[in-house]
Amino acid sequence: MTRLSLILMLVACVFMSAGLVMAQDDTADMAAEEDTTMQEADVMSSGATLRGDVVDTSPQQNPIPNATVRIVGTDGQEYETTTDDAGSYEQTGLPKGRYSISVYKEGYGERVGKSKVVSEGGEGYDRIKMRKKDTIVSFFQKFGLVFYPLAICSIVALTFIIERLFTFFRSRSRIGTEQFIASIADSLRKENIMEAVSTCEEAGGPLANVLKAGLLRYSQAQIEERDITKEEIQEAIEEASLLEIPELERNLPVLGTVAVVSPLFGLLGTVTGMISAFTTIALEGTGDPQQLAGGISQALLTTAGGLTIAIPCLIFFQIFDSWVNRHMVEISQVSTEIVNQLIIGEANA
Repeated sequence: MTRLSLILMLVACVFMSAGLVMAQDDTADMAAEEDTTMQEADVMSSGATLRGDVVDTSPQQNPIPNATVRIVGTDGQEYETTTDDAGSYEQTGLPKGRYSISVYKEGYGERVGKSKVVSEGGEGYDRIKMRKKDTIVSFFQKFGLVFYPLAICSIVALTFIIERLFTFFRSRSRIGTEQFIASIADSLRKENIMEAVSTCEEAGGPLANVLKAGLLRYSQAQIEERDITKEEIQEAIEEASLLEIPELERNLPVLGTVAVVSPLFGLLGTVTGMISAFTTIALEGTGDPQQLAGGISQALLTTAGGLTIAIPCLIFFQIFDSWVNRHMVEISQVSTEIVNQLIIGEANA
């Protein structure tokens, strides 16, 4: 019995010793975990925090979820987070310093480089507004009712610019002017009027058609075996010019009218837009300068649209008008020279 009691006491002592050792180990582990948690808490509490909201530029300022917020420090360290359903974001544990905040979202214009300075353990807040990217439809909707006359002006301008370019390209002579005049003069020196007429038909263009009319009148007089005066040949040339020059000048008044009217339509849209903006100020005040500036910028779009139409119209109008004047001067000079040569040849004959 005594031995059994000693054995039991010895076993009890062994288990008690093992329990004390395990308890000490658990206590040490818990203490280590508490130290680690406290260190992490100290780090989090010592870091700065940047948070904010991302909304659109509508009057309701609707939140924009799932927008990517990129925070970049001056040391090049980069942090990235996204906005929640309420359009809010938060980035903690940042070292003190200056950070640039960029926000990206598909379908919206990027907001890049908004700067914020935070101190150790401090907090920064900002409300960032993003504007939706314009589609073709939404862009032209900003013009309001003025869009329709501006659209008509742009279509008319484009149509007649293309038509005039085609007309002037088609009216070009197939033979160079100097070569054409030399060929006509050579035929007249040889008194071969029909060869000169064939040269005019081959060359084509306003100048050739006008000279052809004068040559045919002269040839008709020769066939009828009668004398022809200088005035009669010039009359035939002038009659042909009355057919050729109006064809060159056709639709130029339309381009000139569009060049004058389209800026006026744009100015009308700006005036009506400014009236609307100042009416908003009178009723609601200037509580949201960004909304007011947006309304003014939309009003100015109409002026920009009108000038965008008018400037090309005015440029092409001046180009076409100079081409017409050049043709008129060329017809006048060459026809006078040819008429004189015909009359001199008739006198010599």
